[in-house]
Amino acid sequence: MANETADAVIIGGGVMGTSIAFQLARRGFGKVALLERNEIASGTTGKSSALIRMHYSNESTIRMAWRSLEFFENFEEITGGGQASLRQPGYLVFANEALAGGVRKNIALAQSLGVETEWIERGEVARLAPWAKLDDVAGAAWERRSGYADPYGVAMGFAAGARRQGALIHQNRPVTGVRVEGGRVAGVDTPLGPIDTPVVVNAAGAWVNKVAALSGDRFPAEAIREQDTVFETGGPGGGRIGVVVYDAPTKLYYRPEGENLLLIGRDNIDPEYVDPDDFNPKEDMDFVLDVVERMTRRWPGFESARLYRGWGCLYCITPDWMPIMDRHPSAEGYFICTGMSGHGFKLSPAVGEMMAEFIMTGACPRPDIGDYRLARFAEGDLMQSVFDRGFQG
Repeated sequence: MANETADAVIIGGGVMGTSIAFQLARRGFGKVALLERNEIASGTTGKSSALIRMHYSNESTIRMAWRSLEFFENFEEITGGGQASLRQPGYLVFANEALAGGVRKNIALAQSLGVETEWIERGEVARLAPWAKLDDVAGAAWERRSGYADPYGVAMGFAAGARRQGALIHQNRPVTGVRVEGGRVAGVDTPLGPIDTPVVVNAAGAWVNKVAALSGDRFPAEAIREQDTVFETGGPGGGRIGVVVYDAPTKLYYRPEGENLLLIGRDNIDPEYVDPDDFNPKEDMDFVLDVVERMTRRWPGFESARLYRGWGCLYCITPDWMPIMDRHPSAEGYFICTGMSGHGFKLSPAVGEMMAEFIMTGACPRPDIGDYRLARFAEGDLMQSVFDRGFQG
């Protein structure tokens, strides 16, 4: 019996893989098949804090975030019915005196690209964040249209949109082999049989090197454990934070979750490298206590908050905390989309468009996909950030 065939196989059913599958199918690339070893959004996507913001330190990533915002704002129409559940309460980047110059520089760059963002002084910050103690805040970046969305809904929307365009979405079908013959990709193996294809995209997120190992490869992207918490803040002595905040002085990020809940995460101060198939999926109590101490410094009323839930999840990071989007250096037809480093959800619409254009034409000049080339690490040409390192970019 003849093998199954496809014009492209996408490995990974998170927001990256589903976005790429949607864009290839939408552009009429042919028979597109997505393979997910579990279920759509069952990996890193489903536990994303799903922030949407434009504040970055380089042109290409700002362009990606700005394009993605436009996509999220029109998600249902573009995907043919997907529900992103976009909320746009606005996004603040608190900056102390030491960081203020860098944040202003980022704002100026974003404004030059058409992004709606501005620097606001401490008095205006106090108006937008009346709950906050601002002794160490010189001012903030303010993005009125930014916010957050539903990561599960977005991944499912991409997948459903891809199906409507003719793509095949295979859940519970892991890839057990990537076949490379004569310097080019030839297909993939699965427990249900092989699929012959001239194009493979490794979009497996934190499992990127599990998939890469199937063809004897390893890429400079590592899985680390990330933690998030949700606190109940309503009731007597409590209150509500209605905007999204990256609080650089405390190294926390937080956003509303429903009416009386607040989702809080923290910079990866000391990354915990893990096997993505063997890590603690629950929150650590020392992490929770550290979050409480930092948050209470910013918001004294937070001392009455109660932990509602928490979890451990995964990031896939690169040495400069920026994505890799490139072709394999020696296997024609093999493409890599990985190392999102905490930026993935907010950039996912643009990533899908860029990877589809790159696969179909061999180039993507704007945003410049070359900035995310695999070779930059060997070249010593790492992407830079005013935030030094970490997911803030």
